[in-house]
Amino acid sequence: MVEPPPEKLTPELVFREYAPRIYGIARRMLGNDADAEDVMQEVLLQVIRKLDTFRGDSQIGTWLHRITVNAALAHRQKRANRQKHEVGETGDELDRETPSAPVKRWAVSPEEPVLAAEQHELIDKAIKTLPTPFRDVYVLADVEGVPNPEIADMLGLSVPAVKSRLHRARLWMRDALAPHFEGGMAS
Repeated sequence: MVEPPPEKLTPELVFREYAPRIYGIARRMLGNDADAEDVMQEVLLQVIRKLDTFRGDSQIGTWLHRITVNAALAHRQKRANRQKHEVGETGDELDRETPSAPVKRWAVSPEEPVLAAEQHELIDKAIKTLPTPFRDVYVLADVEGVPNPEIADMLGLSVPAVKSRLHRARLWMRDALAPHFEGGMAS
């Protein structure tokens, strides 16, 4: 999509063109539909309130990506605090939670839909086992394609910390997926 100049942006245009991407980022970061919908609504409300402050220094997609990541991180923190107060759980117990539905990504090949679906499910399950700090970096870098300096800025980390977490996440994923993909076939 060719991005319109800032003066041509409307909340309706942003919603129509970017809501699916906003939802997808939030869904991958938070792991469930309800939280992703809450974050998407929060982001779209922020867009309505702040669209006139967008100067066009970056692309609208980059601006929305940053707002979405920040909103997802804030939502996760609020949820963790609420759950900690409600049931006395610790942050470590919250990190072990797993979302109930698989996250769908990557196009399924028409020649091998069953194999592709099985592979995607295995990858989704492996992503869900990543500890939260590694999952955030992995999703942003390897799923969303965000550059390391941007991830560092979004998450308040140094670039070396992002690289370290990404490396550890990739090792974790390799170890989790190796038994299923050795020899190039899913078991």
